[in-house]
Amino acid sequence: MSIDVDFSLALNDRTGKLFLGRDIISSLGSRIAKVRYGRFQAYPHNDFMRRVVGRLTHTETVARVSGSPLVTWLPAIRHPRATLHLDPLSVVRHRLEARDIVLCHDVGPITHPQYFAAGVGEMYRQAYDEIRRVKPHMVFVSKTSQREFHRLYGEGFASSEVIYIPTRLGITEGEGRPVEGLDAPFLLTVGSIGDRKNQAACIEAFAASGLAQRGWRYAIAGGREPGADTAIQLARQTPGVVMPGYTGDDELRWLYRHASGFVLMSLLEGFGMPVIEAIEHDLPCLVSRSSILTEVGGEAMLDADPLDRESIAAGMRKLAEMQDNERFRRISQARAHLLNFAREPIFASWRALVERIA
Repeated sequence: MSIDVDFSLALNDRTGKLFLGRDIISSLGSRIAKVRYGRFQAYPHNDFMRRVVGRLTHTETVARVSGSPLVTWLPAIRHPRATLHLDPLSVVRHRLEARDIVLCHDVGPITHPQYFAAGVGEMYRQAYDEIRRVKPHMVFVSKTSQREFHRLYGEGFASSEVIYIPTRLGITEGEGRPVEGLDAPFLLTVGSIGDRKNQAACIEAFAASGLAQRGWRYAIAGGREPGADTAIQLARQTPGVVMPGYTGDDELRWLYRHASGFVLMSLLEGFGMPVIEAIEHDLPCLVSRSSILTEVGGEAMLDADPLDRESIAAGMRKLAEMQDNERFRRISQARAHLLNFAREPIFASWRALVERIA
């Protein structure tokens, strides 16, 4: 028996969801009958067509959420096989059934809609309401996300389990490309720039830490999301802060290899893959206290209150001043924790789930 997969997020999403979706599809192999991209069963053959199909898919999603009469003539998608939804949002275009599988990264658009583009919260709200009504098989990328989902939407689903996101292949391999205007020593933050990732508070904390006066720099790499303008303007005004924007894999490798410590003071995370990548590059990490990042990083993490500038500044100083013996201990402890994210056991869990359901 086989399943269908809705991978519509690949049309517009360039975050870790994209890499995870590709890995899941590759690992399931012949267990997949069809992969769907919106209304299409083949990935667009060039970037222009990808944008066109992505726009059409988004337009249908918005129309269904708003109850527009434009889609009354267009039936919801339904095939005889069970469907794996690699993002909850695709549910609104389908006739969901209890035998389907929905992968949930987090419920942030419901609990913290202010960190997302206008309208995103309402689209996910409708998707999750349908999921609560039908109660399909649920998969979560963390225990934190699983707990929060069931707190909001109750129990009684066909099944509910946590399957972590695996480490990415090749992230530590290949040549690195230096980032212009950045010299060691420096601390590093990787992630979309905006209110959700809290870079503005980190920039203020770096200024308060006194590290710039001691020759340290603070690099913040990532694309833009809501709230980016505030962080970017603050970075321009703060000595020692370098913001190269979105970086390719070669530049990202160089940043990880040459940084002395990693900082992620996010206010909301689905998983926090940059923390895993930092550990793979033997970087000690400072993360948000009592968050999913402590689950992902384990006990080796330094932590700070992401809402307290002085707490973040103190954590940055600890990273910069960390002695070799403590650095070695924390890195060893973090690398042992990485076994939770080994690729083959994770994909074996996906294959077992699909075989049980299909």
